This record gives sequence, structure tokens and C-alpha cells, in this order.
Amino acid sequence: MTAAVEIVLDLPAPPSVNKLRRIDWWQHKLADKWKKGADGYVLAAKCRAENPVRLMKISRFELFITMSETHTKVDLDNSLKCLIDYLRHIELIENDAPKNMRGLHVVWGHAPHGCRVTVRPVEG
Repeated sequence: MTAAVEIVLDLPAPPSVNKLRRIDWWQHKLADKWKKGADGYVLAAKCRAENPVRLMKISRFELFITMSETHTKVDLDNSLKCLIDYLRHIELIENDAPKNMRGLHVVWGHAPHGCRVTVRPVEG
């Protein structure tokens, strides 16, 4: 049995949920644009020569998210919904339900492209 390995992705800073929840089609286009950009970052992480990222659907996990204050001006908590939904979309995490997401840690700090997310598998 192999030990589960945490996965680290550097992504652009996600848009604020405040903008996405309004009936404002421009903001929905902004979210789609962000997802396409994030897809490029994920592809680059998968294809890099040294230490490529292997995505696997993780069923029980903790998320460690670092947001860069120099890349975004959103409130720290407002960017999480779009980011976590994206992790489900790319099938990195199974679900964000309580039985799956066992912890959520969010801080301001160093994130080269705006957002660094670490998915750490949890046993059990």
C-alpha cells in the first residue's frame, strides 16, 4: 500500500463569490475565464519535467490555501467557493461535503500566481 501524497497547485487568484452570485452575466464570464486560465496552470504542473503533479481523486482531505495580497483584493473567504468548485471540476477532490473535506485552512501569504492550494489526504 502506497502512502497518499499531498498535491500542491499554484493557480491564479480566484474571483470573489460576491461577484459570481449576482445575476450579472459579465461576472459569470469572468469565472469561466478564470477556470480556463486555471486549466492552463494545472496542465503546466502536470507536464513539468521536474516533479510533475499527478492528479487523483482524493475522497477525504484537508485543504491548505494561501492567497497572495499582491494578486487580489478580495476578502479572504470570498474566493473559496469558486476555487473549491474548481477542484471538484478537475476531479482532484471527490466532494466538499463534511465526510470528505475534513479541514480548511486559509491564510494570506506567498502564492506566486495568486493562490496556492495544497490538498492533503486524510486517512479514515
